[in-house]
Amino acid sequence: MKRRQFLQSLGATALSFPCFSNLALHGAEVSNAPRRLVCIGLDFGLRPESFFPHGEGSELALTPLLKPLEKWSKRMTVFSQLEHPNVQGGHYGVHAFLSGVRREQGANYADGCISIDQMVAHKLGGSTRFPSLCLGVATGDSISWTSAGIAVPKIDHPGAAYDLLFRPMNKAAQEAQRKRLDENQSVIGLLQQDAKRVAPHLDRWDREKLDEFIGAMRDFEKSNETALAWGDKPIPKPDGAKPTFDTAGCMDKLRATFDVAALALQSDSTRVITLNIGGSLPVTNIAGVTRGYHDLSHSGQDPDKLRQLALVESSLMAELDHFLEKLSSMKDIAGGNVLDNTTIIFGSGMGNASSHANTNLPVLIAGGGFRHGKHLFFPKKGRQQTPLCNLFVSVLQQMGLERDRFGSSTGNLNQMLL
Repeated sequence: MKRRQFLQSLGATALSFPCFSNLALHGAEVSNAPRRLVCIGLDFGLRPESFFPHGEGSELALTPLLKPLEKWSKRMTVFSQLEHPNVQGGHYGVHAFLSGVRREQGANYADGCISIDQMVAHKLGGSTRFPSLCLGVATGDSISWTSAGIAVPKIDHPGAAYDLLFRPMNKAAQEAQRKRLDENQSVIGLLQQDAKRVAPHLDRWDREKLDEFIGAMRDFEKSNETALAWGDKPIPKPDGAKPTFDTAGCMDKLRATFDVAALALQSDSTRVITLNIGGSLPVTNIAGVTRGYHDLSHSGQDPDKLRQLALVESSLMAELDHFLEKLSSMKDIAGGNVLDNTTIIFGSGMGNASSHANTNLPVLIAGGGFRHGKHLFFPKKGRQQTPLCNLFVSVLQQMGLERDRFGSSTGNLNQMLL
């Protein structure tokens, strides 16, 4: 049987499973490659004077922090003056970066405080072994949230993430895992019965807490069902080895994390990845840096602090460049590369760490098939500011979700990006 006939007999959805991904990468004719989303959030933002271009439009002027990304200037877009309305609190507002909603505000929104990565993961469902992968480098904020207001746990070691994705389990471990998942299903059923029994006897406040619990239980049930469905399917073999890194070098660990993320996307183990770069990053391992990251982020006008902060932030941008290079070098289904079919959101819920400002958030997107090569500036109209969630609506639509609202959005940016 010819390759095309073989794939047609299986159906197009078979290409979603890792056991067929390598076949697809070696010349199968597929109309659409999978769409992917990677969200990267910094706890301390980026110094505005070094990040935001001065001009706007199609000529993307490269500032000191954009200079390491010069190669991608036609494949990325930089945004100025986007923010999350009513999200303040300095460091405490950072957790709303991907949701536009602080956790305690979630009850005021139809979708709660769900972050964009988890909304996409819900849409993609069981298309991959892992609906989403949440990673972290150094202790930092939680930026990935379920609709019930629960932070998605982060994997903070690239070796552990690699093992989770690619290390096969022996037969005994597989049986133990299936038994645990089956037990989970039984427990979920009992909890659902108890919730229905007690709900009529609760006051309003307790009903709200019960609703949060039920939402969390539904998320867990869906995750458990996905794990059961994928339990007997073969684990893909990655095209790269388990990363090693110098434990004394913070950028080494970040690069190893980016490398694992790239392998996860290439193997189609997941299509949604979130990475938080925490404020406890040990930056004193960077040549020329002698002070802590938090101290440097409150740079004020201290020339030495500004010099050292520039070294830290330039190093972070250089690692982003490495990640984009990695994705662009990986072949994807239908002959393209992984970057072209992956939307990268890079930025922070902190606009200016020195003043604890959650306004004018530093954000860029790369890849994903958007119309790139621009700096888009959104000045305030009176007291009205364009919400960052307007960009997220466009990203959701590009990912195939039929959404016209998300978080605090008032519209979308489709005319500029799609």
